[in-house]
Amino acid sequence: MKKILLYLGIIILILSSFIFFNKPKHIVIIPEINIFKKETLSVLNFGDVMFDRGVRNIIENRGRDPFEYIKKDLDLIKKYDVVIANLEGPIVVMDRKLCQQKAYNFQFAPDTTDRLKSIGINMVNIANNHSYDCYSKGFESTKVFLQTAGIDYMGDTDVEKSFVIKELKGKKIAFVGIDRTVSSVSIEKYYELVRRLKSENDYVVVNIHWGTEYSLLETSEQTFVAYGLIDSGVDIIFGHHPHVIEPVRVYKGKAIFYSLGNFVFDQTGENENAGLGVGAEFDDEKIKFSLFPYKIKVFAPDFLKSEDKNNFCEKFLKDFEHTECSFEL
Repeated sequence: MKKILLYLGIIILILSSFIFFNKPKHIVIIPEINIFKKETLSVLNFGDVMFDRGVRNIIENRGRDPFEYIKKDLDLIKKYDVVIANLEGPIVVMDRKLCQQKAYNFQFAPDTTDRLKSIGINMVNIANNHSYDCYSKGFESTKVFLQTAGIDYMGDTDVEKSFVIKELKGKKIAFVGIDRTVSSVSIEKYYELVRRLKSENDYVVVNIHWGTEYSLLETSEQTFVAYGLIDSGVDIIFGHHPHVIEPVRVYKGKAIFYSLGNFVFDQTGENENAGLGVGAEFDDEKIKFSLFPYKIKVFAPDFLKSEDKNNFCEKFLKDFEHTECSFEL
């Protein structure tokens, strides 16, 4: 009997040791990480930049940087692949007497490209009513300065030279610059161009100089043109020229920002010193828009923050389903 109990004890000890040293390990669940997650193509658009007259004075005589406030928020800008503004005048060195003699004639210094690049602007629209302020010489000079600086540009009196195509993050996007203020080019030619570009690219984005200066609402002519562009295949329209913010509208699921207002300018008036940056993130099925309103303080834009920003967006997006300053289409 004692031997039986001894054997049982040994067996129990062996089994206990086996279970102890071979007990199941804790299972650690590692979250799934998709290293092939698709990156989203993104564009940020601003309105008019003007580096002459009062702005040039504070730069050259006071040593002031018109982007001094914006540079506090460079992280916001740098997350976008393409950052665009409307360049409201030529970059050229020449006697002003040889330029157009009109009420408002602009001429920008050679360091303009450095200023643009300092906040990440890597594309500009040069289709507007000041592009030829110094005639063809000024227009061609602008192109040379931009090319040398590595800044893309869109817009030309020749429709076939009015666009630039970028291939980013596996997508092709065409940017078209259009002037509807002094250019005599028929809008029908741009409709034809857009149809072709849309068939060859994933997205088409238009920057267009149009409308009535200082009007807070779009004109019927702007709407007519916008609808034609969207019917032809445009995905987003960014407008400028009125020097004030005009509404955003939607047509067939596409956004029309009729005017983004000034970005850097020396005009007076509350409306003329308010502007809007619009970011667009492209997904296969939708586009997410983010608004970045700002106030211009002695020619220098400064992004609105917190309550001021939210108040602007609540008013501007009152007809849209939105989350703070963002909405999707």
